[in-house]
Amino acid sequence: MTVRHARIVIRGSGLAGIAAAKLLHDRGMDVRLNGWPQRNGRIVAIPVETLTLASSLFDFNVADLKIGTIVTGRRVDWAGDQATVVPQTALACDAGEFAAALAGRLPERLRIFAGENDEADWTIQASGRSIDNQAGGGRRVGQLARIVDENVQRITTIGATPYGWTFTLPHPAGGTAILMVTPSPSMAPTTPEAAAERLTAEGLTVAAADILSLSNPQPIAPHLAQPLAAENRLRIGDAAMALDPLRGDGAGFALRGALLAQAVIAAIEAGGDRTQLFNHYNHRLREVFVSHLRGCSSHYRAARYAEIWRTDIVAMDCLSELIEPAPGGYEFRLNERDLVAQEE
Repeated sequence: MTVRHARIVIRGSGLAGIAAAKLLHDRGMDVRLNGWPQRNGRIVAIPVETLTLASSLFDFNVADLKIGTIVTGRRVDWAGDQATVVPQTALACDAGEFAAALAGRLPERLRIFAGENDEADWTIQASGRSIDNQAGGGRRVGQLARIVDENVQRITTIGATPYGWTFTLPHPAGGTAILMVTPSPSMAPTTPEAAAERLTAEGLTVAAADILSLSNPQPIAPHLAQPLAAENRLRIGDAAMALDPLRGDGAGFALRGALLAQAVIAAIEAGGDRTQLFNHYNHRLREVFVSHLRGCSSHYRAARYAEIWRTDIVAMDCLSELIEPAPGGYEFRLNERDLVAQEE
């Protein structure tokens, strides 16, 4: 008798989608991945703890990646009179290139498809920040820039300014990558000249000609998509909830979210109660999101120029109260790659 394996379609090929594809394929399921990750210009600092988790899931040596720069510290100039440097080991790299490096370790028989494919038992939405049915925590936006810099340090920096906050790190293609976060779209610099003026005012001494690229302003406030799980569909990664880069390790959440989602699907396929398991998934993600909102609110309140964040602080506080799940009540826990009953 031929055993039919569940067919999974994963829409989106970022880190969360790649991780879910790998984990579900390891379970013997028929996984189809919509697309292949590409460089996206989003330069991130992936903490060593997240790199360790990724290496355990995909069986690789971090030193073999060769896709970025290892940074060893972070200079924080957020509140008070003096900046401090704290130890932090992370990989500065293009987020899409990191996902592509992991995708290169997927089995060849895992199928890639383009376009629509509705013949699936499960659909996992992993295609990035949702614009529909979302609960947002503010109006702030972020812009990515790359500047010429002959003296790139092997640290990252983060600083509160009168214009918002700025994060810098080594760009894997050379120079410095910069994330500028601004309280609202109307306040964001739209030209290299305006960006250079802002960065110079913040102490970076940048000329317009030094700016090799400048992105359009993009929403960067945390948001939670709804629903997270319904019928035969689950959301993971940014498609489930996007974290503020001030406090969020998006790569780590992508991997851990994929772990939880595949465990939920496996438990249901094994005969588990769909309603109970979906409730667990929703509860866990909402709890993580509320904790993130409150942490962000605390950080923005502590910023040297906290008054410019007043609207977003109120939005985060109101949203965390609105969506906070009831305390406790978990019926399951994650044991390595499987969900098991709490009492086990």
